[in-house]
Amino acid sequence: MEVVYPRDGGPVTLRPCPSWCTRGRHFAGGDAIYADDGYHHWGPPIAVPTAGRALGMKDGPEIVVKISLKSWTHPLDAPPGQALIEVQLGTAEEDTDLYAELAPDQARAVAAALLELAAAAERPDRTGRER
Repeated sequence: MEVVYPRDGGPVTLRPCPSWCTRGRHFAGGDAIYADDGYHHWGPPIAVPTAGRALGMKDGPEIVVKISLKSWTHPLDAPPGQALIEVQLGTAEEDTDLYAELAPDQARAVAAALLELAAAAERPDRTGRER
């Protein structure tokens, strides 16, 4: 159990993490913590390489779609909030601020749309040739 010491209150024991959370500690020793703060639980990322290159440069770093579970807990002693799926565009080396958080039903809708488009992209065009 992780115990944190907010500046404006007594010690707080954080509730157990969801089974998928990979964080051993949610706060570093020098973090300024306040009683009304919250924190994230993070799952392991899945990185999917893409055909795109960062900044549109032919030799730029490959764009990677990073997908992970995350949950916001607020206040400090609350149970974990709803698990969301974070989808982020970045590179293998760097994360970005370009991301979306999806509820499970939204993630299923995005997955269904991607599968439908992938099937359409793989179908031969009208001339019978593969694309």
